[in-house]
Amino acid sequence: MLVIEYTESARFRRLERGKSIVATVICAGMITVDFVYDLPAFPPEGSKNRASASRMVAGGGALIAAAAVARLGGHAMLAGAIGADALGDFLRTELRRLSIDDRLVESVGGVETSRSAIIVTERGERTIVNHRDARLFGHSPDQRAVSDCDVVLTDTRWERGATALLGAAACAGKPAIVDAEAPLSAVGDALDLATHIVFSEQGLADFSATPAAEAIRAAATRFKAWTAVTRGARPVIHLDETTVREAPALAVDAVDTLGAGDVWHGAFALQLASGRSEREAVAYANAAAAVMVSRGGPDRYPAPGEVEAMIAKGAA
Repeated sequence: MLVIEYTESARFRRLERGKSIVATVICAGMITVDFVYDLPAFPPEGSKNRASASRMVAGGGALIAAAAVARLGGHAMLAGAIGADALGDFLRTELRRLSIDDRLVESVGGVETSRSAIIVTERGERTIVNHRDARLFGHSPDQRAVSDCDVVLTDTRWERGATALLGAAACAGKPAIVDAEAPLSAVGDALDLATHIVFSEQGLADFSATPAAEAIRAAATRFKAWTAVTRGARPVIHLDETTVREAPALAVDAVDTLGAGDVWHGAFALQLASGRSEREAVAYANAAAAVMVSRGGPDRYPAPGEVEAMIAKGAA
C-alpha cells in the first residue's frame, strides 16, 4: 500500500508499504462540468429537440485523464483551477469519489467554473461547446510536487501550468507529456520542454499540413521529443526510434466517444510511469480507449482487467 502525505510545504512524500509502489501521474489543464445530452442525431439549427437522456458529469481533458489513471491503479494528481461556486463544489465531490488527488486544484473566487454542453448521437459521436474564463488559467502550479511524481501530463489549454510542470519534469529527468490539441500557439514555448508529444489530428494539422507520418517526423526533429498522433478509430501513428509505425485501434461498436482521447493519454502516461516502453504504452492506451467508447453512462472508465481482456481480444 502506498500512502501520500501532503505537508505544509506543499510537497508530496511517497511512502512504501510492503513491496508495491504505485506510479504517480500529474495531470494538468482543463477541468470542467459537462452537461451531456443524448440525441439520435445532431439537431438542425434553430430547432427544438428532446434528449433521450442527459447527465451532469465531471469533465475536461486533464480531469478525465486523471480519472483514468486512478481507475487503472495509479495515483492521479490533478492540477488546474475551478471557480469558487456551486459547480466547483460539485467537482470537488466528484474528485473525491473518483479517488483523484485535488490538492493542486485552485478554487478562484469571483470566477465561474468552466462548463461544456455536449451532444452525443446514436453513432457515439460527440459535439462539444465549451466556455471557460481566462482568469482560471492565470496562476502557476506548485512545481515541488513534481519531485515525487513519476510522469507529468499536460494539455495545451493552460500555458503557465504546462510551462512550469513540464520544465520541472524535464529538469528532474522524468517523462513530460503534452496532449497537443489545436491551437498549439495557446501553449507558447511549452512544447519545447516536452519529452513526449501526442497530437490530436487537429493538433498535428495545426503544426503541419503535410501527411501524418511526415509531420510526426518533423515534430520529433523540431521538438526533440517522441511523437505520435491519435486518430479516433484509425491506427495511432507514432515514431519508434527512427521508424514510423502504426498501432491499430481495437474494433468495437462505439457507444460514446466522449473522453476517449483523454483516457488514452491517461493510460499512456500511467504505463510510462510504470516503466513500460512507448510501444507498449501505446498498445495499452489503445485498449483502454476501446473499453471507454464501447459503453455509455457517466462512469465508463476502464479497469485494469477490462483493458487486459480487450488486449487479449484484439490479439485473438
